[in-house]
Amino acid sequence: MVETGNKFHDNVSRLINWAHWFTFFNLIIVSLISLRYIKYAGLSDSGLGIAYQFISLIGHFSFVSAMVFGVLLFPLAFVIPNQRLYRLVAMLISTTAIAFLIVDTQIFRLYEFHLTPLIWQFLQQPEQVEQIYDINLHYISFPIIFAIEFTISFFVWRKGRQLQAKGIGKPIAIFLFASFIVSHLTYIWADAKQYRPITQQKSLYPLSYPMTARTFLTKQGWLSDDKLQKRIISQQGENTSALNYPKKPLTFLDDINQHNDKNILFITVEALRADLLNEKNMPHTFELSNEGLNYTQHYSGASNRAQGLFSLFYGLPNRYWSEITLNYVAPVLIDRLQQKQYQFGLFSSVGFLHPEFLQSSFSHLDTPQLHENIASVSNQKITKKWQEWLINSSDAKHKKFSFLYYQQAGNALALNDNNFSLAQRSEKMQRYQQQVLDIDLQISKVVQTLKDNGSLSNTIVIITGSHGASFEKERSPQAAINNAHVPLIVLWPGKRNRSITRMTSHVDIAPTLLEEALGVQNSSEQYSNGQSLFDNRSRAYVLSGDLQKYVIYEKDKITQFDNNGDISSINWQGIALNEDDFDITLLIDVLSQLRHFKD
Repeated sequence: MVETGNKFHDNVSRLINWAHWFTFFNLIIVSLISLRYIKYAGLSDSGLGIAYQFISLIGHFSFVSAMVFGVLLFPLAFVIPNQRLYRLVAMLISTTAIAFLIVDTQIFRLYEFHLTPLIWQFLQQPEQVEQIYDINLHYISFPIIFAIEFTISFFVWRKGRQLQAKGIGKPIAIFLFASFIVSHLTYIWADAKQYRPITQQKSLYPLSYPMTARTFLTKQGWLSDDKLQKRIISQQGENTSALNYPKKPLTFLDDINQHNDKNILFITVEALRADLLNEKNMPHTFELSNEGLNYTQHYSGASNRAQGLFSLFYGLPNRYWSEITLNYVAPVLIDRLQQKQYQFGLFSSVGFLHPEFLQSSFSHLDTPQLHENIASVSNQKITKKWQEWLINSSDAKHKKFSFLYYQQAGNALALNDNNFSLAQRSEKMQRYQQQVLDIDLQISKVVQTLKDNGSLSNTIVIITGSHGASFEKERSPQAAINNAHVPLIVLWPGKRNRSITRMTSHVDIAPTLLEEALGVQNSSEQYSNGQSLFDNRSRAYVLSGDLQKYVIYEKDKITQFDNNGDISSINWQGIALNEDDFDITLLIDVLSQLRHFKD
């Protein structure tokens, strides 16, 4: 470095030069530690996926390191002229960051989450969970990391001018910048191509937000829904799921008397609030609730259609949504129905061009309706189509499984818009109630058809909603109360009609059918997070929410938390509760449930 005679300028220049190389050597350490993410997640299933794992590691942590340099170390060089104090501050920053990174890798190993303020709360009480002791052992490494940082600091300060003189700084910077750009361009390509060995790595590293350009590509005409769907279908079964689902091979009773098998009918209504099951809004369905099993405290596994249906068929929380849809893992319920040679009649007024159908629940089925019913149709039309299918599929040798999905048509669903006025919400609610009344009539026609052809006495009918609905602000107490609470009516031949008030969930439906109707001998813990609806044990909570937040419904309160660490609790009247009263053991149990099939 050439002396200019300006001591302040020369001092700042030397500090910045030191910080450059100090950041580079820390990047090497960070990259080596971050190899643990690849170890715990496992290598990708393809050579390109493996290459992306390592290129994105270098590119991502190069960017993060550059941000630390640009936001902290660079401006501090102008504020802290004393080189010893400046180096000490830089060492403390890097030591803290690396210590957090080590803890994050351990969190990722245990729960496949990254460190958040909420998880940090849970780390402060290690006595409540044995696994945390392993995490806290990493705090012992803090002085060791500091010693390494001190060594790097001393080395770079002594050798900084020699390193600069070698002229290797620019090639290294170009390589790191190229890795960052290539990793993002590769992800854009993979997202457009639906190349799952790469897209499933989206959350592999902390603070990672890969770039996508699907909207731009669609506007330019380079990508269309048809092309995207063909690519999705063409890749079916190419990847191996890392899920341990089911945890063990399922065993079944011998099918000696298959003629005793019952038909199964799912009637699912989009966004159906539980409080609309009454004589005014749903008179026909309300009457049915008095004829069968009426579960009054039932909750969808999610506050949206896609993951709500997912929880219905899989008996799993939406934590597993991405992995299931990326790998086309079929639900054990559908596999069992196929094994028993059920005839499938699938009808949806929103069509089947959605991940909750073609990439998950029905991904292994080759049923004509999946290909014929791509576009949205009216609720009346799918009722008619189902009636025709029922008449034309009168093969007595095979039982029937049918699925009817009724949408809230006519713009009845414009929910959770923060800009709605009170008058607009009232208008939306009226339109929604009218739509529900129309759907109620369709349900009546379906059940009456079963009665007319004499098959109701041998058909299990399940009537529920994909999720709930609220016309309040998204984060409002009323939204939390209503977004997952749905009706559940079960008409089960031989079961006496009654009302059940204990808390139940969509994740309970698959285990109920598998245990009570399809001969599964395994405990539900082997393939679901739910329990049979006929299991009278009360549960402490049910879990719902979406991919951004989880909602825990308990007897006396509702708790919401997300991966950013935000947490809030309300009672059932919508009154906020003291967050300090949050039971950290509940969080630990929820986290265990969310990784139950990843062990």
